[in-house]
Amino acid sequence: MRTATPGALLVLIMAQPNMATGMMPYYRHVWTLAPLLITVIFATYLFALAPALTVVGTPPTRSSWWWRIGVGAACGVGADVTMALAHSPWVACGARVLSGLSVGLVTGSLAGLILERRGERARTAVATATVFGSAVGTFAAATVAQYLPAPGVVTYAGHAVLLTLAALVVFADRAEGLDAAHSTPQTPQAIGPALEPKAVGYLTGTAAWVSAGLTIALLPSYGAALLNTGNLALLALPVTLYVVSAWVVLQVIPPKTIPAEPVVAQVIIVAGVSLTLAVSWVHSLPLLLCGGIVAGCGQGLGYRAGLQIASAATPPDQHARATSRFAAVAYLFAAIATIALGLIATVASMRDGVLAGTVILAVLTVTTALVRRRASSRAADPALISQPTTTA
Repeated sequence: MRTATPGALLVLIMAQPNMATGMMPYYRHVWTLAPLLITVIFATYLFALAPALTVVGTPPTRSSWWWRIGVGAACGVGADVTMALAHSPWVACGARVLSGLSVGLVTGSLAGLILERRGERARTAVATATVFGSAVGTFAAATVAQYLPAPGVVTYAGHAVLLTLAALVVFADRAEGLDAAHSTPQTPQAIGPALEPKAVGYLTGTAAWVSAGLTIALLPSYGAALLNTGNLALLALPVTLYVVSAWVVLQVIPPKTIPAEPVVAQVIIVAGVSLTLAVSWVHSLPLLLCGGIVAGCGQGLGYRAGLQIASAATPPDQHARATSRFAAVAYLFAAIATIALGLIATVASMRDGVLAGTVILAVLTVTTALVRRRASSRAADPALISQPTTTA
């Protein structure tokens, strides 16, 4: 049980900011939100999360994990309470700040704790928990919004109770795992992702979260405008399938099985977003759903591959810091891109916003491929391999 509870807490922490994703069509209807304001609500979370990860989310030692986990869980409960009482998008933005602080505080610490207790097989646990928490939060919230009364209160009250219980269980067992005391981390040569340039990991993670921002912030409004429907569950379905497929693909495809996975993942993302762009001309719900599924598969693979590269061969305490740095970079650039896409969608059109997102993702894909190619050329060039020097 002690190996499962940190992961469960991380899933609940990650689910919290994504419940607003599942309910965004509901909030869009109740608060009459324009596309730009929707992206502001989404990006507020990322803008709070990035500095939280950078400033306070990188624990230097194991002993500093615990206060971060405790305060982060408290911020998550505070976000639930604020969202349950929210009566306007500006109050919701305040709740999103608390969500960002929550995720930023706990991500690195729980990543280190999970790696300590479960070993190397849990090195990408943060990616899996992030995607799974996103899927659970989005799907549960979308269902509640459509079928239960007072969805804004019921959803967040239930989550606050579960989050509190999970945090108490984790805090009840703070003993150091045996693996942390007796195991040694693998060397970079033994791990494939360690041979990749770190820049590839950061580019891939950024692409994964830019696609998430595009899908979560714009796709429901995009679908509503093109498909002429107000069904909340139906409008949330593309986003729900996006996050669910991101989780499913991680269960079906083991790590390090796809050649050139960082580039392949981004190509899949671009293909999925291109399908959603095509809905502008072919008004088809199945095509929109297909685009969400394909892009989601790429997002799951991309986030996992990026995290593997950024944190390869690190012991639990350094893994916590590497995970926080990786997430901070990915989330910050995703927030900037999401705001830009929302502005384009508001000033021009939703189609132009999705088109701009497709172009950004394509540029990231090409850049990643070029960085990998340059690194491979340098590794294969004998002239770039340092030779031992001799003295007369």
